[in-house]
Parts: sequence; structure tokens; C-alpha cells
Amino acid sequence: MVDIYAFPQGTPNEARATGRGSCAYADPPEQMLTRPSGVPDKVWDAVLSVERMPRLPSVSYREIPVPCAMASFGIGVEMQCDEARSTGWIMVLYSHKYRNDWHSHWRCVAFAALPLSGGEGDCLIPSMYWDAMMDRVGSYDVEHVSGTVTVTKSTAFGTQSDAPETGCEIRVSWTPLDYADGGLDAGAQVGAWARFLRSMTQSEEDYPVD
Repeated sequence: MVDIYAFPQGTPNEARATGRGSCAYADPPEQMLTRPSGVPDKVWDAVLSVERMPRLPSVSYREIPVPCAMASFGIGVEMQCDEARSTGWIMVLYSHKYRNDWHSHWRCVAFAALPLSGGEGDCLIPSMYWDAMMDRVGSYDVEHVSGTVTVTKSTAFGTQSDAPETGCEIRVSWTPLDYADGGLDAGAQVGAWARFLRSMTQSEEDYPVD
């Protein structure tokens, strides 16, 4: 599979340059990873936690770049629910310097785009989707959560279909609680966002308990 982490600063990861196919669910062996120089232990451990995390059935994963201006290091993952046209991404950021606005060295930033049926669109309440997100993300020891929920509804005219299209976009950031040594289980944060994305578009009864 393609690697699902990125380092906006320092030497590019050599394992990524070699390519390892495109299987979304394979668990790649850790020994194939090459640690770039200058990467702190706590950041590398976070990378490995993402590499080891369970992949959800029906969800595809791929690496996305993290802008250099956002943090010293970052792990960027984009995901898509294969049968539902819903997409999202999450970036787990690390700053060498303690950030007062993050209340930590770590911060997660995430986005989800959820296409919804017309019937759902008639009764959309942004707080419902925020609460659903908090049920997933909030169970992983997070704090200082902030963000927005945007509900959109468009109606096509002319030769386009007359069926209205409704969607919901969620933008959120939060501070994950790290370990006593300053490390972080970044895989748990990425996994929580994937579970939220899938739960909003597919019935959880169709899948075994994660």
C-alpha cells in the first residue's frame, strides 16, 4: 500500500519513494519503513501507530501532504467510503515548541464531506452531526474541540436532474491527550475519524464491532 504519513520538514521517507502497491487493507511490515533523520522518537512512534492501525472494510486510505507552515511534523491521511461517496481527511500535527493555542505539542485537524439524501436534508440539524462526531472522537481522550458544521442544499435547473442535492461539511480540530512521555497514539485518532466517516454514511450493523 502507499504510505499514509507525511513529513513536511526533513528528509523524505525512503520507503515511500519505493512504492508498495495500492492495497488499502494490507498491514505493511514495519521493517520496510525507513526513519528519516531528525525525526523525534515520539513522532516516529506516532507514525508507526498509524502504520499498524486496523483498516476498516469499505474505507480506502491514502497519504496526503501536510503544509509545512502548520507544524514541525505531520501525519496526513485521506479516506473515502467506497460505496457512499463520502470523503474526509485528518492531519495529526506535532510542534517542537509547545503551542499555547493547542495547549499541547499535538493537534488534530480534520474534515468530512457527507452527501445526504433529500429526505435527510429536510430535517438537517447541524448539532446532530456535531454530536455524532463528538461521540466518536470524544471517546479517545480529547479536549479543546472546536469547529464548524455547514449544511448545503442545491437544486439543479434546466437539463440537470430536478432532484435537490444535500450535503454536510464538518471542519474540526482538537487536542489529543498524549502519553506521560509526550508520545501519542496517532493511529487511534486517525481510526476514530474513519469510524465517524463510515458511521455517518453506512449502517454499523453491516459490520462487526471494531
